[in-house]
Amino acid sequence: MDFKAQCDADMAVFHNSAEFATVAGFWYDRAWHEAPAVLDHEAAAERQRKSSDNAPGVSELEALVYVAHKDLGFIPERNHEFAIKVAGVTQEYNILKVDYEDGEIILELGAYME
Repeated sequence: MDFKAQCDADMAVFHNSAEFATVAGFWYDRAWHEAPAVLDHEAAAERQRKSSDNAPGVSELEALVYVAHKDLGFIPERNHEFAIKVAGVTQEYNILKVDYEDGEIILELGAYME
């Protein structure tokens, strides 16, 4: 098995809803998509900016989303709205950064919440 085949096999495990991923619904450009995704709020919190000038009572939410390109079928673009629905709860975010590595889409998302 070559390196590329091994990466594909690892990706299949990482994005398997029985292993690490959660099947999530995505609203993007007025279209609904469902795909297994790994949502990581803790890694996003570690990347938070040190200073914040949010108004009192307003907090900043951040999340990282890892999704296989073959599952989503497109690569979202920066500065678009991106809503995620998991277990009946929808949270809207703005896409702050998009990375694409070896068939995996990595989205850095941000939102403000009262």
